[in-house]
Amino acid sequence: MTDDENLLTLRDRAIGILVLYTGLRCCDIAGLTFDSIDWKRDIIFIRQQKTDNPLELPLTAVVGNAIYDYLSSERPHTESRYIFISQRKPFSRLKNKSIGNVAVRIMKTAGIRQSKGDRKGFHIFRHHLATALLGNGVPQPVISRTLGHTSPDSLESYLRADFPHLKECAISIERFPVPKEVFSHE
Repeated sequence: MTDDENLLTLRDRAIGILVLYTGLRCCDIAGLTFDSIDWKRDIIFIRQQKTDNPLELPLTAVVGNAIYDYLSSERPHTESRYIFISQRKPFSRLKNKSIGNVAVRIMKTAGIRQSKGDRKGFHIFRHHLATALLGNGVPQPVISRTLGHTSPDSLESYLRADFPHLKECAISIERFPVPKEVFSHE
């Protein structure tokens, strides 16, 4: 492994994959317990900390495998009921800020620089999930429920930049000459 790959522990990878595929908020990831996951039915069930509403999401293979890898290979042995815990004693539940710091490490590892005004932390992943679901034809009320919104209007800020539809507005460059060197693979 390269040094950049070593920046992400199995725990960090599991958290990143979890938010990328489910859109869970940091506070809900920090609150995940072993009771939150039904491995037999492939379901994640939580009571959202922000809204106090129940939320049931599918536990996909990629998410389940990432969590399993962390639990079986890296998570310290402790009686804590929380899935994601600190890596040093006393092995306490991760705080929201610690979950947010995982986003910083993922961005650094991926070489993504964030400018002032950019979406920060895991909110980027929630935005990505919303736009990907919309791009795949998932109805907006379903996307809103997936993200745990209590109001469908909350989704609007996630969908302001609908890139697939923006591409339809692109101007053709057919009339502009392009040197052959641009397409050279040397």
